[in-house]
Amino acid sequence: MHTHTAPDAVELTLRDVLADGVFLCVRLGAGAPLVDACRAAVRGGLSVLEITLTTPGALRAIEAMAKEAGAIPGGGTVLTPDDARRVADAGGRFAMSPVFDPDVVDEAHRLGLLAIPGTSTPTEILAAHRGGARLVKVFPAAALGGPAYIRAVRGPLPDIPLVPTNGITPDTVADYLAAGAVMVGVGGDVFPPGFSLEHVEAASRRVRAAMNAARAAR
Repeated sequence: MHTHTAPDAVELTLRDVLADGVFLCVRLGAGAPLVDACRAAVRGGLSVLEITLTTPGALRAIEAMAKEAGAIPGGGTVLTPDDARRVADAGGRFAMSPVFDPDVVDEAHRLGLLAIPGTSTPTEILAAHRGGARLVKVFPAAALGGPAYIRAVRGPLPDIPLVPTNGITPDTVADYLAAGAVMVGVGGDVFPPGFSLEHVEAASRRVRAAMNAARAAR
């Protein structure tokens, strides 16, 4: 049973993920050691796990990680209100999406999940913010222009908390924060094709060290 009311749960998750600073996108293929990979990432210092619903076994993995001390699992590629319900039922704490759908944001918040819709353009960013999103994902960040794009968008929209994802590496974390991002999303570097669990843990440590250094320098 949830002891918090839904809005309290959303605020709590918002506070926890902002304190952490990094969403790890976990998008793996069939047969990958999904839960072990998530545990390796948490050992490496990346606790906010965006387990994409396109990954086989995603909901079971969210359920498993919800029981792990220190882990903050949620769903990625949440495209429908029903997806949001499945993530909530599995014990996830947030619902991230590559797109902005007002119905998904509303349902996620009703369920006590922090909704993080995806946007690319200033129009979409503002619409998601006005639609109640507490964090707005900017995707695909590197392809859109990287930190320069984030900086440009924040000119006219300075108060919207942006979370760029896709194509971000330990080497660019500081640049995104300097451009005004409140958090970043990473993934590809941590889970390259044929990854080992040792690699996942070491790559997670590199991202965590980069985030710590970027925050200390601000």
